[in-house]
Amino acid sequence: MWNKSIKLVSMMQGEEDPEGFAEETENFTEGIPAKFTDATRSDETIAHQAGYTADQNIEILRCNYQGERYLYDEETGEKYEVKRTYQKDKSMNIVLTCERRSGGLWNERNGRSYEATGRCGGIGTDCT
Repeated sequence: MWNKSIKLVSMMQGEEDPEGFAEETENFTEGIPAKFTDATRSDETIAHQAGYTADQNIEILRCNYQGERYLYDEETGEKYEVKRTYQKDKSMNIVLTCERRSGGLWNERNGRSYEATGRCGGIGTDCT
């Protein structure tokens, strides 16, 4: 049933930076079994009406999801934003309709995403 795994991202409020803005840090729940499927025509229609793109449906066990807004595909490192969720009747699974985030590749070497650090020139560059 599961064909990939994901890591869910929960954002934690940190201390203020020197300019007075609150810094957010990403905490991860890793190794969550997931089933990746294509978005349906219905998903794409709902997304278009709401102003986003439905790129991927990701099904996981309901007990693993606590309202996180972002997730990473552990195989490819791609970052997704959860745009819509639904649970089928009497199912233990929840389907997350997600939009792919550009530039949000995960960098295992230093535990940061390209998007979160804002210091990388693009895909394939060294993120320090």
